[in-house]
Amino acid sequence: MKKEITSILCAAAITCSAGAANVSNFSDVRPSDWYHDAVNYVCENGLMNGTSDTAFSPNATTSRGMIVTILYRLAGSPDMPESNWGYPYADVDTNAYYSAPVYWARMNDLVTGYSDTQFGPNDAITREQLTAILYRYADHLGLDTDTGFIPDKYYDFSDYQSVSRYAANAMSWCVNKGIVSGSNGKLNPQGTASRAEVATMLMNAEDILNENEPAEPETPASPDEQPVPDDTDNETADDNQTVTDEISLRPIGKSAVDEYGGYWDYDLSNATFDAINDLREENGLPRLAYSLQVQEWADIRSKELVGAYRDNLYEAHYRPDGTPFVTVGKGCNTENALLGLVTTDAQENLNKWYGSLGHRENMLNTRSKTAAVSTYVQGEKVYALQLFNKLTVEELNNL
Repeated sequence: MKKEITSILCAAAITCSAGAANVSNFSDVRPSDWYHDAVNYVCENGLMNGTSDTAFSPNATTSRGMIVTILYRLAGSPDMPESNWGYPYADVDTNAYYSAPVYWARMNDLVTGYSDTQFGPNDAITREQLTAILYRYADHLGLDTDTGFIPDKYYDFSDYQSVSRYAANAMSWCVNKGIVSGSNGKLNPQGTASRAEVATMLMNAEDILNENEPAEPETPASPDEQPVPDDTDNETADDNQTVTDEISLRPIGKSAVDEYGGYWDYDLSNATFDAINDLREENGLPRLAYSLQVQEWADIRSKELVGAYRDNLYEAHYRPDGTPFVTVGKGCNTENALLGLVTTDAQENLNKWYGSLGHRENMLNTRSKTAAVSTYVQGEKVYALQLFNKLTVEELNNL
């Protein structure tokens, strides 16, 4: 598959010169440079050439036209009859190398213009724009782009709040997939993507974009069938650590109906929480401690899903004030949400969550120490929320 993609991309590197496709010929790329391996990768695979026979220009910018051309050729340069291009962009010459790729990207909702008449093909692409394009392309391939998985890796960056709303899910996906690693603890989302950065992201994304048909089991697999996710860079709890579990204090039954005509079904919530821990044990992971504090936050979040799903006022993993879900409480590091398909059978609900790679990784993540599940019922709709927290019960009680 890699060789096939490589052959497609041989001409995808649009530069000032045909250049030398050998990193050793570039005087501006040394073995000690952080981008050396990435430049070597894109050159060896025909993804990018040099700007001259002796220079790669790693710090030069990359244009929007160049990026869509790379993706277009990655897709096999599909035929683009002019009759299918739709209303033309005034700044896209039909004779330009990027003309067909621009309209192909537009038709497939991968990259849109600034308006119906302006695309900005020569504009430098920003880091967040590039993540959004790769994210949409992965979705176009049918890959799992669920951004509910272990998003606290994304929130580890000090400037995550500066990511534009449209690119937040994409940036989170790229961070968690290892496509974006940041620099000095920053994502620098509005910074222009240099040629070195583009080369690095392409190298990091290769295996991910090759997963054209990811396996999604319908039911939880046994430990022998389903390996524990590779969270080697995550914090792991001390196996000997004693954690006070407040599970005996969990609310039961159904809460009183609130002013919005809704209520929390704690029996269903508790059964789902237990099913998550059973799943973790099956996969060789420690059970999560139950926390009343996390339950309180989970109840807030499940009710907030009404505005996200029913009213479409904000994105599912955001809150009514526009902030990400982590602001509901200290230490909250990931969540799973489910609407519409929720039943009164906890195991059936768990299987639905498990069928998504992102949700499954959340339930099997090694960074969380406590959790709670909340199911808010309003009319015929059930809004279910799994909330995970990286603090222990003792740490939460000392807040």
